[in-house]
Amino acid sequence: MDNRRENLRLLGIFHFVYAGLVILGSFIPILWLTLAGLWWPELTSELNSGEFPLLLTGTVGLSVAGFGVLVAWVWAAVLVVAGRSLVAARRHTYCLVVAAIACLSFPVGTLLGIVTLVVINRNDVRELFEVRAF
Repeated sequence: MDNRRENLRLLGIFHFVYAGLVILGSFIPILWLTLAGLWWPELTSELNSGEFPLLLTGTVGLSVAGFGVLVAWVWAAVLVVAGRSLVAARRHTYCLVVAAIACLSFPVGTLLGIVTLVVINRNDVRELFEVRAF
């Protein structure tokens, strides 16, 4: 098998694994949301007793956790599309952008992003993407 295609296939698999880790990490805020949701009736009852800052803090916390879960799921979907694109040798620019953004997530994303940037910027690998584009 062509070594270039094998490298792209492995990078695609690593993107899938990283997406799975992101989804797994999103269960922490989901657990937080669940526990906070169980505590929510107690917070709303304290609204009547004048503890408005506590209610506001709970609302902000729930909003941040929900937003974090949403961002994690969108990022996992972006990684899956990048992994499929790497396996199929398509969307070179998209893969570059995703790899650059992945570098912001230390340590796993940084390692995966740097390796992806190095591999798909090689001239022989870039030719695979250009052949597929037409």
